[in-house]
Amino acid sequence: MRLLIVEDSALIRSVTRLAFPAAAHQLTEAENGRQALELLDRTLQPFDAIVLDLRMPEMNGVEFIHALRQRPLHRDTPIVVASSEGEACDLHQAVRGLGVAAIVKKPWKPHELAEVVRRACGG
Repeated sequence: MRLLIVEDSALIRSVTRLAFPAAAHQLTEAENGRQALELLDRTLQPFDAIVLDLRMPEMNGVEFIHALRQRPLHRDTPIVVASSEGEACDLHQAVRGLGVAAIVKKPWKPHELAEVVRRACGG
């Protein structure tokens, strides 16, 4: 499974890697939405899913989703939002209307995140 992790925290990116063993997953990481879009614009194969933080510098998760949906190759890629924001947060409300596959609240356990991503990919 090809996964893109878009998260500004190096610690959380490393914990996210624990959820997806390298033998079964190809992981690519970006520190913010802008960096992720630049990476997506250079790839010819869509990712199976994107694990996305909402609050990041340069481009937040909502802005990233809007920009992603404008790219034909990637517009249907399932997005799992992983955020510490409360359920009533404005950003959570905004992403619900953008067709995200799931929202998982931090802190999550690696096996929980892996299961949410697997379901988002239809597994």
